[in-house]
Amino acid sequence: MKTMTVYQARNYFSRALKEAEKDVVIVTRRGRPVAAIQGISEDEDYLLERSQTFWDMIRRARKGKSVSLEKVKKQFRQTCAPQKI
Repeated sequence: MKTMTVYQARNYFSRALKEAEKDVVIVTRRGRPVAAIQGISEDEDYLLERSQTFWDMIRRARKGKSVSLEKVKKQFRQTCAPQKI
């Protein structure tokens, strides 16, 4: 784990980001930790993981009654069937 002061993190931000790709960078002010910079890879769903709206939707969906795949297919076929003009 790397430690940087607020001054260093602000003035050498690109360096802080490069370090954060390897490990968490702790930013300190007057010797006390005030923030952490953590790199994320492209394959991480970081925004979804941090989204309260997303997790609320998951909770609501888990409370609901499950529907069989056959029933969904049947409803889909009825909804998407070509209509006569």
